[in-house]
Amino acid sequence: MGLVHRLKAEGVRVIGVDSSPLSAGLYLTDNAYVVPRGDDPRFLEEILRICDVENPRMIISGPEEEVLTLSKNKQSFKNVVLLCPDYETASVCANKIKTYEYLERLDIPIPRIYSPDKAVFPCIVKPAFGRGGRGVFKAETEHEIELFMKKVPNPIVQEYLNGQECSVDTLADLNGTPLSIVPRLRIEVESGVSMKGVTFYDKELINTCQRIVESFKLVGPACMQCIKQDDGYKFTEINTRFGGGSILSINADPSVVSNIIRMATGMTPLPSSGFTADLVMLTYYSTIFAGRHQLKRRGSCQ
Repeated sequence: MGLVHRLKAEGVRVIGVDSSPLSAGLYLTDNAYVVPRGDDPRFLEEILRICDVENPRMIISGPEEEVLTLSKNKQSFKNVVLLCPDYETASVCANKIKTYEYLERLDIPIPRIYSPDKAVFPCIVKPAFGRGGRGVFKAETEHEIELFMKKVPNPIVQEYLNGQECSVDTLADLNGTPLSIVPRLRIEVESGVSMKGVTFYDKELINTCQRIVESFKLVGPACMQCIKQDDGYKFTEINTRFGGGSILSINADPSVVSNIIRMATGMTPLPSSGFTADLVMLTYYSTIFAGRHQLKRRGSCQ
């Protein structure tokens, strides 16, 4: 929602879509639509219909399910910039095993993956496909591994990394060339989303993320997760979207918004001249009120 405010402040008309009529973000946009989930076969049809009505210049996607569907069907969109990587890259990033294999080939540190019967405790049980910290459990015993393996779809058992959680927000042009790279510490996290954070400068980390963006060709926004340990950083995932706490990086580096606008209008984006380090973000809850008749959904409100 922070990005919506920043874009509207620059005079951009923003159209929102969500699968829930109770999404607060719908009521902050200039117009909004309730659509099926990104993995629903009807999602693409609805987005194309909305494009016929609204004639947007650019689509910025959120959840991985949407990114996968949109990237796979780029050829269906005419005169619209899809700010997301190609399907091959999106599908690798959506699969943690494939992500780790790719990062390993780049000689970038990653957590060890265990077979369930050879895990070193404590360890992490998490879905191979997933986002937002959902379905992630810390296992201390073999019994807990067995229990969590039954609860988690497509589970993997991963090394537990004891260190500082970090995110790195990146923006790349339509060729996958990095424009902005902003690291931030995740000081306080709720449901996988950074609620309190601070930007920081680390040349080695920035250089590593530049290599990742260029190698993966991460067109548009990406959010990389890593853990800082005594011997350096280990990368745990790559999200092909803006992260939940990315508004911190957007405020630290104004070029993010200006370059989105430049790419949407066919202008050449400009590499960032830098970002504000030690910028602290403290998130608080706000409330939106709407009449039942205003809920943006099909049919009546139950």
